[in-house]
Amino acid sequence: MDERKINGYEFRALLSGGLGNLKANAEEINGLNVFPIPDGDTGDNMVSTMAGGLRALSSEEEGVGAAAERAADGMLLGARGNSGVILSQMFSGVAKSLSGKSYADVAALGAAFKEGTRCAYASLSEPVEGTILTVMRRAADYAAERIDINSTVESYFSDYESEAAAALEQTPDLLYVLKEAGTVDSGGAGLLAIVRGFLAVMRGGAQAYEESAAALSNPHSAPDISLFTEDSVLTYGYCTEFLLRLTNAKTDVGAFSVEDFRERLAGIGNSVVAFKQGSIVKVHIHVMQPWRVMQLAQEYGEFLTVKVENMNIQHSEAQEKKQPAFRRRGVRRPYGVVAVGCGEGLCAAYKELGADIVIDGEECGNPSVELLLKAIDAVNADCVYLLPNNSNVIIAAEEAASMCRGCKVMVLPTHNTGEGYVALSALDCGSNDDDAIFCAMTEEISHSASGAVARAVRDAGMNGVTVSRDDYIAISDKKIMLSAPDKISAAEGLARAIGAEERDFIIVFYGADTTEQERSACRQRFAKCFPGAEYYEIDGGQKTYDFIVVVQ
Repeated sequence: MDERKINGYEFRALLSGGLGNLKANAEEINGLNVFPIPDGDTGDNMVSTMAGGLRALSSEEEGVGAAAERAADGMLLGARGNSGVILSQMFSGVAKSLSGKSYADVAALGAAFKEGTRCAYASLSEPVEGTILTVMRRAADYAAERIDINSTVESYFSDYESEAAAALEQTPDLLYVLKEAGTVDSGGAGLLAIVRGFLAVMRGGAQAYEESAAALSNPHSAPDISLFTEDSVLTYGYCTEFLLRLTNAKTDVGAFSVEDFRERLAGIGNSVVAFKQGSIVKVHIHVMQPWRVMQLAQEYGEFLTVKVENMNIQHSEAQEKKQPAFRRRGVRRPYGVVAVGCGEGLCAAYKELGADIVIDGEECGNPSVELLLKAIDAVNADCVYLLPNNSNVIIAAEEAASMCRGCKVMVLPTHNTGEGYVALSALDCGSNDDDAIFCAMTEEISHSASGAVARAVRDAGMNGVTVSRDDYIAISDKKIMLSAPDKISAAEGLARAIGAEERDFIIVFYGADTTEQERSACRQRFAKCFPGAEYYEIDGGQKTYDFIVVVQ
């Protein structure tokens, strides 16, 4: 490695090292949760985002600009959670700055990471200091200011790392909720882990580069080929995915219609997803004869990456978090709804209220931008209402909506599952007015309130509430409302705090571990305390929250 510049191969190796260190620290980053409950997932979300970038890279030699562009596109599609989307936007800015370059010297890297910071801030309507944004801004500014004629790539990232660490420690001074929780920003911690992974690769020398390159070439463990024997019969076909670069030699790139291309693919296989970003088309399809898809695709351009997997093996192997596959509706409709849920019962309730596709976030984690795009495509509607139902999914949902070209996507900023339920209860497409339907759901949310009860996993003090480990806390509107020694008292206190005494309806979603005795106790307590409200109960099946309470 030239100590004063990097090429595409070395850029890939740095990303691989960053992902490796991020994975090693993911659980610790997950634990940097503001609320003392076991739902932290920032580390996992950022790992998924980085992994998406690495999957998009080629093992072939190419310039740093091309490598950065591929990685940024992959991160955007793989982005999960707020920190993941912000990270993908940062690398999008890096790619923009490095575009067309074979090599990047220290000055170019400094400019690229400053541009990355600018793009990350610009992607948010209301950037918040004390988050990953502050860490990346301070680190990029500090490292760029220290570049001189003696600077090396390692010295640049060393400066970046030292300022990122200092900025991370000061995030509680900028964001009061972090100070109250006694923690630093988890997204900033993830960024710091990535940069330390860069440094580990650089300081490890040639061997570290080779190991990173090997990890990049084999990002997944090998499939268990013993699951498909000489006597097996292919029943599920092949899951085929590829990135296709449209070329002027084969088609009119500007006039290319992804809708027409998708229809041709649908004549060969099913579970088709195809969308275009620039001159690259991303395709996912289930097919019995992959060569037919390859042959069709090459009418328009050339492959950048190709992945073909035997789905008999996929169906036989245990997977930690299964990614759902969606069957595309055959007949297009005026309206469709995609919602994110948590728990089998709650997801079923969403479907009963009119959601066409519900992604269970407890089964697959926060949905990535790409997964949301697949769901939107599968609904096959002129207008799709997208309900993230989680404050940590809203940015990814907005990103997915901005990338859709085949339909109109309207994102309801539902921050939790309760708001999602209320919005769907007001779903009525009879007016055939996109905006009126959206406004009716939004208005219904404004006339309701919701919250949740969960067991505390550590001592804490927030919003004037002292929490002891194993207490039950009531959370609403991103605040701890109260703490109680038992979950029934916490549920009653939550209901009072969100105005149940003045409401007509109370809906309670029971968690997966809630016993019949606890359900009966909750039912009786609410009947006694709120006699003027009608009480509805639903077996939500959610794992983190013992009760989700909604009042209307």
